[in-house]
Amino acid sequence: MKIFLTKKSYFTFRGTGGGELGLLGKSAYELMKERLCARDEAEFAGEGVVLDPVFPFLTRERLFSYLEEREGSYRFAGGFVMRAGAPMSEVRRAGAGGLGHALFSLEDLPAVLSEAARESAALHRSRGALVEEGAEVDYTAVLGEGAVVRRGSRVRGHCTVGANAEIVGSDLQDCEVGEGTTVKYSVLVGAKVGKNCSVGPFAYLRAGSEIGDGCRVGDFVEVKNAKIGRATKVSHLAYVGDADVGEKVNVGCGAVFVNYDGRKKSRTVVGNGCFIGSNCNLVAPLRLGDGAFLAAGSTLTQDLAEGDFCVARAREVVKPSRGKRYYDPQ
Repeated sequence: MKIFLTKKSYFTFRGTGGGELGLLGKSAYELMKERLCARDEAEFAGEGVVLDPVFPFLTRERLFSYLEEREGSYRFAGGFVMRAGAPMSEVRRAGAGGLGHALFSLEDLPAVLSEAARESAALHRSRGALVEEGAEVDYTAVLGEGAVVRRGSRVRGHCTVGANAEIVGSDLQDCEVGEGTTVKYSVLVGAKVGKNCSVGPFAYLRAGSEIGDGCRVGDFVEVKNAKIGRATKVSHLAYVGDADVGEKVNVGCGAVFVNYDGRKKSRTVVGNGCFIGSNCNLVAPLRLGDGAFLAAGSTLTQDLAEGDFCVARAREVVKPSRGKRYYDPQ
């Protein structure tokens, strides 16, 4: 019996056509085509089954078992059966239940997504990675041997996670994560992270971010369209945007790469071995030579040569007892 799949939209949610509705990186149509139409069919004249893309996990074995239990030609929710010489008869509303999870309405979606998550997790386990229950990893992702995706994490799109890496409570989309790297409670979109890095918690790596091997990108750090060299540390509360940061650089707490002047975005280049103190502002375009040192609390607007030391802040002025004029808790 010949199997035919329609491409018509079967489900709409938030204006999205059902035929393109994603189920962990694939549509229901793609999943059904892989299961039902991968091999040559044994054709019989005038006999076939036509299915709408509503049964994403239907197997050939289950379908043929379902067909063998019923005679003649008939319609059912999600398709119809044509047999030679048999006129189309009754509409069997309940008949489709034997074909497994179906996607007809919004109420069906949670069960279908749960089934997809279980199936995808089993697929990745068969390749040597662990996807815990409660995690979602797309079919299209590639997980290295020994990689672990903890519950609550989502790995979407065309992600690559290296061997022995660990993803904890994070959301990754179209990213590359190197071997032995740990990503905790962070969001990565279109980013590349090297080997043996630590990312998070609560970091945000945006498109164009490239993190070298052995780096530390800590809590509440945002990186955008920037390259960070090997063994550099951006440990907490920093923004690195439109920059090329060298190797073994220390970016202090609260440092901001000021990349936008209201009209255009400019780039900052930081050499190897530089030290950027806490609460510094680097107003682009800038270039810091290797080994330059920017003291805490400084706002830098001009280039530094190799080995320069810069302090860009006003000296304190202390006036004893003057504070009572401005604030008296009594």
